[in-house]
Amino acid sequence: MCASADTDGLLWRPPLRDGAVVDVLRITRTLPWGEAARESHGLRPMLLDQFRHEDFRHARVLDIGTGDGRLAFVVAHLGARVIGIDMDRSKLMQARSYAGVRDLRHAEFVWGDVEKSSYHVFSPDPFDFIISNLCMSPEIVFRSSKALRPLGRLIFCCHHADHWKETKRGSRWAFSEDSMADLLQENGFAIEFMGVDTTVATFDRLHEVESYLRAETVRRWMEDGRWEELSDAFDRGERTLTSAYLVVKARRLAHGTE
Repeated sequence: MCASADTDGLLWRPPLRDGAVVDVLRITRTLPWGEAARESHGLRPMLLDQFRHEDFRHARVLDIGTGDGRLAFVVAHLGARVIGIDMDRSKLMQARSYAGVRDLRHAEFVWGDVEKSSYHVFSPDPFDFIISNLCMSPEIVFRSSKALRPLGRLIFCCHHADHWKETKRGSRWAFSEDSMADLLQENGFAIEFMGVDTTVATFDRLHEVESYLRAETVRRWMEDGRWEELSDAFDRGERTLTSAYLVVKARRLAHGTE
């Protein structure tokens, strides 16, 4: 089976409430599951591309839900002073270890609840950037709007509403373009970039999905009924699984919420 890639380009979106418009870049690839698996756990190229347009030298950056620090290390190598926060202490230890080995002195990793902690406790000064990979919620957007300096940027990748759509339930805290645009606008942000990065993995048999997904995901789907939904789809001949990501860069307005 040959892989295919389609780029739909910039699509004109409906006006937001203040009359602004958002162009959405859509990239869709259809790949055999084995090839899709090789890229499934990496940082999305569309997200990394947004960092290339920014000057991170000496910038104060907060990485939300940093995990083992992959995204934090990207901006640290670009010259940023970054603080990564997460609730998983074992992953924080991994991040600190890597930072020590690489002598990345401007990367710090601390425990924090990204939906309950005030981001001001991590720095007395406002942040120039807040970044995140696959950790997003309305609470995070709200708290980011309070912690960013005016004209500071929020850059993130989260699950799109089409993520795992074949299971009929999708992913927790997945967002459509319109729902995210409204959420950002409500919290005093202007969108500078929005893109949807989609990979459709194709399968011949259902058991191949078990190899494609992480074991804990398969167990969870079997417990909550999503695996049965997927099995029914395969029985109908619909043998695909969609991974969809929403990538956003937004600027905090100078007159944003206080």
